[in-house]
Amino acid sequence: MNASLDSIYQLYFDTSPFSRIGPTTYAIAPSVGEGTIHRLSTYSGIEIVYSEYRLHSRQMNRFATRERMVELQFALSGCRSACVSGREFTLKRGQGALLLMQDFDVRFDIGCEEPIRSFALGIPVELFEYALPGPDRSGGRHFERLTKGCAFRQLDFVPDERGMKLANRLIEELEGRAMSPLLMEAAAYELLNLYLTQLFDPVPVCEGLSREDMRRVRRAAEILQAEMRQPPSLLSLAKRVGINDYKLKKGFKAIYRSTAFDYLRQIRMEHAMQLLRGGHCNVTEAAVETGYSNMSAFSEQFGKTFGIKPSEVKRFY
Repeated sequence: MNASLDSIYQLYFDTSPFSRIGPTTYAIAPSVGEGTIHRLSTYSGIEIVYSEYRLHSRQMNRFATRERMVELQFALSGCRSACVSGREFTLKRGQGALLLMQDFDVRFDIGCEEPIRSFALGIPVELFEYALPGPDRSGGRHFERLTKGCAFRQLDFVPDERGMKLANRLIEELEGRAMSPLLMEAAAYELLNLYLTQLFDPVPVCEGLSREDMRRVRRAAEILQAEMRQPPSLLSLAKRVGINDYKLKKGFKAIYRSTAFDYLRQIRMEHAMQLLRGGHCNVTEAAVETGYSNMSAFSEQFGKTFGIKPSEVKRFY
């Protein structure tokens, strides 16, 4: 565990109206509001935090630290405001932000107008340095370059469908009783990589494709995720995003290291596993929900992907 990152989160809880009531759960004082915060520290030091609460009245709390931290935040409902070392920070519903902080003082100002729901990944600075796309991953100084000596830096983004699916998967795991820390850490890595790539490396090196071409390829991937039950043909998909099929194929290889068909197959299997693990569907329903009309083909592909039959998911997870 990253000691300094853990200490920052502990400072937050020490100055907030939340108290620990379980290994991963904190509850708000009844006199202040109602709700909980779920928090899990992974083996690599990532902090996975989901907050869902409502206050009876506006609350403010404050703490300061000399440590450094990186946090990926998603505002699911409500509006959180803070002042970080003299700089105002607001994250409204449906927004996301990557925050870089060091030697900072933070004052939270949380309203009571609507429930607060937020999700965050706290990332050790050493892991951020390693994960940030770039040619040199040994001893990088990305954090210093991005903060330029300032206490606070905010990089905004709009969460996309794939990112929200990953976040919701982690939220379900945090709230469930049968958590798999290893799978949660893997999902956290995937979520982190998704937004670091979008923020810092929007155009992978791919000769013959422009920045706009790559944006359209990502849009094509979002369409496949949303329409996996009845996906469009490659030609139709290319036409919808305004790119030719050759560039679409090339872009998928560059960004996702796979063909569009392999990408579709993978997200179908991931979604099926999520449905089965969550108890939302039986095997037949999961197959239909992910676009399979042939149960044998679904079971065979599920086995190739995960090494177990779909009917065995509950036994293993």
